[in-house]
Amino acid sequence: MADALLCALFGLSLSAAGAIAQTIELKVSHYLPPNHQLHKKLEEWGDDLAKRSGGRLKLTIFPAAQMGPMPRQYDLARTGVADISFFLHGALPGRFPLTELTQIPYVFNRGEGSASKAISTAEASAIVTGMAADLAAEHEGTKLLYFIATPTVSLFFNRGAVRDPAAMRGLRIRHNGPIASAMIEVWGGSPAAVTPAELSDALAKGTITGMLFNYEAAKSFQMAESMKSVTPVKASAGTFALVMNAERYKSLPEDLRKIIDETTGPEAARKIGALYDAAEDDGEKYLRAANVEIVDLTPAERATFEERTKPIAATFLAKAEAKNAKARDFYERLRAAVGGTQ
Repeated sequence: MADALLCALFGLSLSAAGAIAQTIELKVSHYLPPNHQLHKKLEEWGDDLAKRSGGRLKLTIFPAAQMGPMPRQYDLARTGVADISFFLHGALPGRFPLTELTQIPYVFNRGEGSASKAISTAEASAIVTGMAADLAAEHEGTKLLYFIATPTVSLFFNRGAVRDPAAMRGLRIRHNGPIASAMIEVWGGSPAAVTPAELSDALAKGTITGMLFNYEAAKSFQMAESMKSVTPVKASAGTFALVMNAERYKSLPEDLRKIIDETTGPEAARKIGALYDAAEDDGEKYLRAANVEIVDLTPAERATFEERTKPIAATFLAKAEAKNAKARDFYERLRAAVGGTQ
């Protein structure tokens, strides 16, 4: 009888040990290609989680919109179809009114006018991630792991140099959202909605004359042959976020939640943002090597573009305040964190 009891207890202990050591798989979805720097970083993160957890955490990554198209990426994580997803806020305009304030022109610039200078993507990403508590409510159903603020956009043209907004009058310029569209309008251009995949063809046919883009994206989409000049206004950034289904996160053992917390947050955002900074530098070199003219704006010329965008901040702040009374406070703290003029 005693032997039988010991055997039963031993069997139970083995079962418990097996349960503790069981591998937990987390499905990660994003829409970027497998050769993109973000996908590679997620693979590195998966290796790190597996190592830190003794093999108990495993990431299975689904790139290139395998689990759903770009606009669905956030909801894949929110509804639990995916455990984690990386998505672009601009793909869901109006859904994240506080987060969209980060796209206001020159919000990631220190100083104003001729003294204005954009901060790095690494720094901008860490700042926004550090304010995740303010943004959690509008990301309902998910846990925010980190934000990435893209390199600020400039004006890319299939024609010669543009040094003043007056030269943009009537030109059709591709935008990537409401704030970018508003910038094009105040500069005198005509906003046009064109997907990245259609840009080269639209530029070649003259359907559009230019686009708001950054160097990193220009290289990713191999736009050099379609471009003749770039006016580096460095005006506005977009935002991405890596989010995890909130219930899935809560269901993990405490020690595994701790590992996820330790490998995400502001410092992770800073490191990944630094990859985007490096890619932005590579993108500029790529365009210069293709003899695309990158205009050297004078401080006064740069200030002219910035001055025209000032009413946009008031307009979009008012819209955000209509949805969230704390919008202006968030915006002012964001600008203070950047070190810019409010």
